[in-house]
Amino acid sequence: MIKNVAKFKVTVLNLFSKVGGEYADEVPELEDKVFASKIEVMFVDLPVLAKYRKNLVNLKWAHTAWNGVDILMKTFEKDEPLPNFILTKTPGSLNAEHITEYVIGYIIAKERLFFQARKSQQKSKWEQMIYAQSRVLSSLTIGILGAGEIGLHLAKSCKEFKMKVWGLTRREHPPETRSQYIDVYRTTNQLEELLENCDYICNILPSTPQTKDMLSGNVLENCKAKKSVFINVGRGDVVDEESIVKAINNGWLGGAVLDVFHEEPLPSSSSLWNLPGVIVTPHVSGWSSDGSHTSNLLACFVDNLNRYVTGQPLKGALDWSQGY
Repeated sequence: MIKNVAKFKVTVLNLFSKVGGEYADEVPELEDKVFASKIEVMFVDLPVLAKYRKNLVNLKWAHTAWNGVDILMKTFEKDEPLPNFILTKTPGSLNAEHITEYVIGYIIAKERLFFQARKSQQKSKWEQMIYAQSRVLSSLTIGILGAGEIGLHLAKSCKEFKMKVWGLTRREHPPETRSQYIDVYRTTNQLEELLENCDYICNILPSTPQTKDMLSGNVLENCKAKKSVFINVGRGDVVDEESIVKAINNGWLGGAVLDVFHEEPLPSSSSLWNLPGVIVTPHVSGWSSDGSHTSNLLACFVDNLNRYVTGQPLKGALDWSQGY
């Protein structure tokens, strides 16, 4: 039970503020520094927090439904002290099922040639022989960049389809800590080996100084032997747009499905919109209209709210020094 809620100000702002393809961050009330200074606790979307954080001088704790915090971290100056307030995030496990279905759905669509089937239908042509190119998932290898909650959920589903799974982690995992769903572990300094051996490369890494531009430049040339398909549901700054375009045009990649980008919304002038072999979606891989999903999001906040008022440690607290 929540006790003594009257002792502090709780403000719930823009739980779902990404509307119409743009991030809504306008909250006029927070322009009022007196009002903002009274807020101790917030359930807030990160664009709002990023824009008004300097007015929230007495903020003690903010909770967000977002997984990635790069939109907030980018607002800090180079030598700016780390914030004094605690930021907690909804656990990735709540989005893991949605993101896994997004990734698996695309792989099945590509391997069962659904996209080509649609083109044949539009031409009213009975083209059976194109399906001779189809592959079963059990013959494929996927490399998952980021073996956290979401990555392991994806790995488990891939193993159910009998795929071989490689997982990329920051540090070496001793045998007793390894997941049964990952066949081959590699660390970031072994990235090239992973890229060379996987039919699909799925990025689920957070945005950190270490992951920024990890795949930029000619790194994706390591995919050319298998013509890997790159799927990005992690953070857009793991690779720049120019590098993706180059990899597609040079035949290093066999395609890409991109849900996150360096700049969001993706500008209409971007060549990614019409690049052959590329699927673009507007950062929605973790979305769901299912009522239970919303209830679970709110339950995480309420659980932490109870912890806050009773002085217990909060779940899902961000490590400001690491950025995740």
